Amino acid sequence: MDSKNKIIESQIVEEFEKIRPALTRLLQTQMNNENISLRYGRSKSKDKNDITINPSILVNAVSKSRLDKQELLIGTVIHEAIHSLQNYQISISEISNIFNEEFDDMDDIEDILEILAGPFGKYVFEIIVHSIEEKIFVKKYEGLNSILEDIYNESYSDIKNLTPFSQFLSLLFHAITTYIEPDYKIFKNHIVKALNESLHLLKTINYVEVNISEIVEATVQIIDICRRYNILPDLEKYNLGEQKEISQLIDENVVNEVSKILIPSSNNLTTGKTLQKFLGKDTKQNNQEKLNLMDDHVTKVGASNNVYFPSGYVAKVVESKIPDNFKFLYSDGLVTYEKLLKDWNLPVYKVTNKIKPYFIHNLKRKRISGYDQGDLSPHVPIMLASGRYERMFEQKQRLSNKSYAISLLIDGSGSMIEKEKTELHPWSLTAALIGTSYLSQICYELDIDFEVSIFNRGFISDYKDNEELYLKRKFSIASMLNTTYGSAANELFNTANHYFIKEFKDSWKDQYQQFLGLIQFSRNLRDSLNSNILSDNYPPISMFDKGTNIDEINIMHASKRLLFHPANTKMLVVLSDGMTRGSIQELKNAINYSTRNGIDVIGIGIGSRGSWKEYLNNTKVEQPEQLIHSVVNITKDILIKNIKKTSGAV
Repeated sequence: MDSKNKIIESQIVEEFEKIRPALTRLLQTQMNNENISLRYGRSKSKDKNDITINPSILVNAVSKSRLDKQELLIGTVIHEAIHSLQNYQISISEISNIFNEEFDDMDDIEDILEILAGPFGKYVFEIIVHSIEEKIFVKKYEGLNSILEDIYNESYSDIKNLTPFSQFLSLLFHAITTYIEPDYKIFKNHIVKALNESLHLLKTINYVEVNISEIVEATVQIIDICRRYNILPDLEKYNLGEQKEISQLIDENVVNEVSKILIPSSNNLTTGKTLQKFLGKDTKQNNQEKLNLMDDHVTKVGASNNVYFPSGYVAKVVESKIPDNFKFLYSDGLVTYEKLLKDWNLPVYKVTNKIKPYFIHNLKRKRISGYDQGDLSPHVPIMLASGRYERMFEQKQRLSNKSYAISLLIDGSGSMIEKEKTELHPWSLTAALIGTSYLSQICYELDIDFEVSIFNRGFISDYKDNEELYLKRKFSIASMLNTTYGSAANELFNTANHYFIKEFKDSWKDQYQQFLGLIQFSRNLRDSLNSNILSDNYPPISMFDKGTNIDEINIMHASKRLLFHPANTKMLVVLSDGMTRGSIQELKNAINYSTRNGIDVIGIGIGSRGSWKEYLNNTKVEQPEQLIHSVVNITKDILIKNIKKTSGAV
């Protein structure tokens, strides 16, 4: 906190102590609970009757307002108390009956809203609850109503500068609370129409108490209204990557913008904590299950690998196998793969022969043979008798294809499954996978050691996850981490992930079904979701988050494995559609470290985004038809360079 805010906070403490007794009595009377107490601090009390007022909330309110300081404090403290004392029980069976959906295995209101109303339903739900809570409490106190009216009037002029959905939420709040009467003429017609239609729905809502089932039902209908009036996008029209990007953008706007209109609070929609007030029937049991999931996740992250950079920077990377359920897309993936080879003019088996000779030439250089080389064989008498003079001397080193080790790293961020506006299908991840299949095919045929991995940053998926299990774990662990670890939760939740499609020790044949399933998913996302596989078999497609490639961590992690491999020649190939979202300097450090230790690092850029100049060996593929030409040439150049180093000639 800077010095100015420290001064403001010290002044606030004095003012708060003056008004605390009166506000405490007011709250005790209104809530019919003489045990209620107000306390000033940053951590919540374990006593459910304690209302903790966070100083940062008050500093934020005072520093941004020109209103009377004492009145502002009264309004902010009461506002905080109103929204922190209420807890609600939700009736899962009642909500299930209304929507004819089964929610028996769910107790989290956010999960239910996500299913029924999509990612933005929680904001409408919270605004309605937030508004009703204030309306119920404040209507009995004209003086308090006057203070809150002044506070909201001060921020009212900012509403017209917000994005459409934030405008709608703010106007919905004012329409329910009636602190002020907005001038609807200054707002765009589609927002006003959507608001009027929503308010017509809300006429049936009980404003005497909060009825969760009623509000959930109204929320679903209002979200539909917002879509019809183009206040919210219809996400079904977009692919997964676009959906995530749109959702993240709107989420950020709502959190940043509505906090300028509503009174600052630790229990409103600007922090996402309101939903913690809604508890299911079996709270203790369900919370214990979430706690177990969180403990397992924290243990997994804690036991993950440390990656050490030459600069001293240390990062963690979590390893996992690619989810097994991608194999259920294998049949469609095989058809898609063969079709793309024709559409993009990529004759795999013919083109692989363009690189094979260079691999084989390198391998032959490792063999020392002939009667004038090597050590005298102990079987010389037998060889002489049989006339096999060329075998008199044993080879010092037999031809072994294990003299190569190749690690193939594929960017698994959400942008890799996005499509350009002019394209029918995304192609970045598909092209990266097919490029990988070329090199894998050569390695497989020549019995060369190789591994294939996908990397990203986000919530780690488990090998046995389907989409439902993945999302359930994700939501459950997120809520428990926020409650338990506070500001440190994000580091535990979003991890650098390294998904193995094939490890060095694995059989390529055994992993091929998942690999082709990934090709089907990456090329035909919507068809993959609508395929005839059982819902339990859906792979966890939500594991692909946008903007989450951190090349340097995964390069260092793969380099460590290569350094311990006994091969003579080592290659690390990175296929990505953009530059790292981590540190450019650490990326350089990782590449330089690998190169100094005898690993050839190759960067293959997929698509028109980003730059790969940090990779000493790099090429760019702007169209899928260029894919194999680029992969062949860059790989051939590296192999030729290796031959020149040892023999001086090609």
